[in-house]
Amino acid sequence: MRTAVNISRLLLLTMTLILTATTTVLAQVSKGRQPRIEVSSDYFYFGYMPTNAIVQHLYWIRNTGNDTLRIVSVKPGCGCTTAPLSKDAIAPGDSAQLKVVFDSKNMNGKMVKDIDIFSNDPNKSSTVVKFFAVVNREHDKVRAEPNVLRFSKFGSKDGKLVKSVEIVNNYDTEIDITLIELPAGNFKIDKKTAKVRPGAKATFTIEQLTSVTDEADVMTSATFEFAGNETDRMTVPLVAHLQR
Repeated sequence: MRTAVNISRLLLLTMTLILTATTTVLAQVSKGRQPRIEVSSDYFYFGYMPTNAIVQHLYWIRNTGNDTLRIVSVKPGCGCTTAPLSKDAIAPGDSAQLKVVFDSKNMNGKMVKDIDIFSNDPNKSSTVVKFFAVVNREHDKVRAEPNVLRFSKFGSKDGKLVKSVEIVNNYDTEIDITLIELPAGNFKIDKKTAKVRPGAKATFTIEQLTSVTDEADVMTSATFEFAGNETDRMTVPLVAHLQR
């Protein structure tokens, strides 16, 4: 009987030690190597833009943890949006580019779209980013002329692919215009800010530096913010020259 009791005590002690060790290991793991997702912003506002146009915005996904962050999937909320990722395995301290491409075909009015990002972050397996746009509307006081820039070698000056957009201020006060984003790397703009007096306009000149060979890269955009009595935005679609 005493032997049986001793064996029972020994088994209980062994199980206690195993449980303690397991708990310790789990605690160490929870405090050890983990990926952590961080997004540059959880929303973006395109502002006023035309219908039947394609615009872009770049989100950046950063791994602030100490283990590899793996993006399992990216799921846009509707067929009007694609969101290709530059890479799905992100090392600690590194970033990946999420290129959001929005097609406003047949749309009208205020639009709000979601994109779900699923990852192996143990504390945040799902991250949602949003973007907003006002489609097929012009701002009451500020407008872009033209509202779409199409680049072509026909009629180009000195062989350069250059187009200009004029942003007109119909307020009775001065406004400040700032370029918020020009996501495509093969474009450059002559200036990023301008002050515009009442009734005047600012001209921004954009140059396509290289011809595009992939149809997926033809459509991009430039987003401007204007601030005066109020602050708002507009996005001008850019249609790149395609080298066939």
